[in-house]
Amino acid sequence: MKSSPIEGLVALVVGAGSGMGAACARTFAANGGKTVVGDCNVDSAQSVMDEITERGDTAIAVKLDVGLRADIDAAVVETIETFGRMDVLINVAVLVESTMLEDADLDQWDSAFHVNVRSALEMALACVPYLRKSPAAAIVHAGSLAGTHGYARSGSYGPSKGALISLSKQMALEWAIDDIRVNVVIPGTIVTPAMVRDISPIAIETRIKQVPLGRLSHPSEQADVAVFLASPAASFLTGQCITVDGGFSLNLYPQPMGMTESLREQRTRMSE
Repeated sequence: MKSSPIEGLVALVVGAGSGMGAACARTFAANGGKTVVGDCNVDSAQSVMDEITERGDTAIAVKLDVGLRADIDAAVVETIETFGRMDVLINVAVLVESTMLEDADLDQWDSAFHVNVRSALEMALACVPYLRKSPAAAIVHAGSLAGTHGYARSGSYGPSKGALISLSKQMALEWAIDDIRVNVVIPGTIVTPAMVRDISPIAIETRIKQVPLGRLSHPSEQADVAVFLASPAASFLTGQCITVDGGFSLNLYPQPMGMTESLREQRTRMSE
């Protein structure tokens, strides 16, 4: 049987305690990689690590609050002390601030940029000395459609994600000489327990109607793309933003003016 392209590689996954980050940790390990599960909630990180190791894959858990430089440095040190190398950084850590620009105070703005941009830079800078030694180095960031499109109530979040995308392209350009690839996954709406808990069923159904594929994403679908970008299978891919949204961002107008049905609903009705 052909081995996985990430067999034996070591990845530090940031924000891996739940959702897309946890899915990235599971997927990387399931494909033969060794995973460091980093999260500010150490219990969540431990739970994901236990799930990975119980099925026979390799992982450790570390406390990693990206707002604390000491945590960043400690996570990198523990990765190297445990596995002797680092090949991949997958950064899914995020702070979502839902507010209009005029309603956001500068502290909110600074917090969003600290977590979503500055910490990504600090995390990468801490890892780069070790990534330079890897034969298959890669960094993958989780972006957002709010960073590529104007989104209501994304006053600080959207601009911070736009800055992360720009930062990722700069990293890709500057570190290409070291054979470190840097790419961004831009997810669509992901089904998570928190989303189901906090968002009304009507709002969820409305969003589903706006997605040409007619459904929302599972975290594992985002993880599959992130792990591909992190793997040698994507060896000539760098500085790119890969949108994984079921076609949502293509649908500027979900239906023509005056039409109350989505195209999917219209086709279903006509076939009945």
